[in-house]
Amino acid sequence: MTTMPVAARRLRGLVDTTRLVIVLEHRWTLRVGILVFIAVGAVLSVVIHMPVVDGVGHVPYSGTIAPDENRHIANILYYASRSVWAGPVITDAPPHLLTMGEIERFPSYFYYYAASFPVKALLDLGAPYSVIVVALRFANVLIAAVGLLVVHRLVRALGISASISTLVVLLLAFTGRYEWQAAAVTYDTPANTLYFLCLLYCARLIRSSSTAYGDLVRALVIGMAAIIVKYTFVPFVLVAIVVAVALVVQRDGVQTFAHPVRRLRAAFVEHPLTSSLWALLFVVSFAVLLERTGINLLVYGQFNPDCTKLHTHQQCLSFDIYRRNYWAARAHSLGVLNNAPQTPFDVFEFVGSWLSAYFQSMFFYRGRETAWQVDIWVQVAGALVLVLAMVGTLLSVRMLSRTRAFVWGMVVAGSYVVAMFFFNLRTFIRLDNEYAFSGRYLIPVLPLIYAFAVIGAIAMWGRITPGWRRVLVVPAVLLGLFVLVTYAGPVAFFTYAHGDAWFTPFAMRFLPTFLTGAAA
Repeated sequence: MTTMPVAARRLRGLVDTTRLVIVLEHRWTLRVGILVFIAVGAVLSVVIHMPVVDGVGHVPYSGTIAPDENRHIANILYYASRSVWAGPVITDAPPHLLTMGEIERFPSYFYYYAASFPVKALLDLGAPYSVIVVALRFANVLIAAVGLLVVHRLVRALGISASISTLVVLLLAFTGRYEWQAAAVTYDTPANTLYFLCLLYCARLIRSSSTAYGDLVRALVIGMAAIIVKYTFVPFVLVAIVVAVALVVQRDGVQTFAHPVRRLRAAFVEHPLTSSLWALLFVVSFAVLLERTGINLLVYGQFNPDCTKLHTHQQCLSFDIYRRNYWAARAHSLGVLNNAPQTPFDVFEFVGSWLSAYFQSMFFYRGRETAWQVDIWVQVAGALVLVLAMVGTLLSVRMLSRTRAFVWGMVVAGSYVVAMFFFNLRTFIRLDNEYAFSGRYLIPVLPLIYAFAVIGAIAMWGRITPGWRRVLVVPAVLLGLFVLVTYAGPVAFFTYAHGDAWFTPFAMRFLPTFLTGAAA
């Protein structure tokens, strides 16, 4: 008869806010969380199946678990096979290399080029292919760990408490997509970390005008660096910086950014070394941006030119993404011309499908060729938490609009989500397929979403009367614990990934069979 009250008291103890805040604010909580993230990333780097590719056009999708990892590895190997003095610009790629994508004018090549130098050194040492892939993966894990530190500072720069900032970092660190993407060879991870850093300088710009000019310059330089790593950040870097500047000018006036030449000269006099390093980064980023994105816009009218503007249609069919989009668009157009029955577009069905795809792929590992269904109770619990978080955030919009930093964060996150939604809607209408419906595309603003969701949840809980809080605390804790466990990256991965299509031979040999699903 006393079991339930004792259990209830223990569960209520778990949400003792004073204890929780003390734990989250302790400096070792953040450190241990990031160290655990690195350890999990190191394990995933070794155990996740590796695509077998080369740098001369052999790029099969078979065996690829992480999105497009086959193409990223192949491009790095191609650059590593070239002379150091050949430079990053390619003008004479043979058509058979289109299996790796269009590489002559692709604007997001810089990650491949930079990563090719350590790979070249490993090749010179005779390192096997598997060692090279693991090294590239683990390097991304470390870059993602740096991103977590930047996120902590970003959330603090918004004026949010240290405890919530640490909680946001922990939520991001153990979000499946962030964790798995870090343990893959991809330019998304360094691009996201650079974008987080750009947002940090924008937030600092808004919070204080004392270093406004320096923060603006840093945001511009890091923003350019993010763009040369992944060109699709162009509009989002611009939105973040323009909105930040507009809010500062609205508060302090244009004089905040007056006398740029005099301030620049003073910066070099007071801090010659750091100013020189920032200047060097600016020159390199601007040169790369001008040579690739600038010329692409001038000559081809696009950031990333269509393949057929540089090669023949027949040659471009070697590129899997071009081939996929071409046949999907052709099938859709032929169906319309032949008056084939078309499925009526249902906006509510599309929104539901979009939310489901993004939500599932954010927390559960799904490749292009993986087919499985998340357990229904896991889906229901996660959906309930998602709905509550959305409601709490919407109810807190007025409170979140009280500071310029929060307004800026909501504009940045909101415009990004809306842009992704309409991009996917356009793709769906044009190709009649759910291409690029993936939670990984929301990672750049996920820290902001988490921060506002946590604040909204706290505010919503505060609106509940003490009596109802006593009633709801136990089911709320149970729901939270269930979601935290079932949605945690390692649990979400090993629960559904089974067989040698998911794991390396090393993992199949040394991991317990209950993790890999291998036959005993």
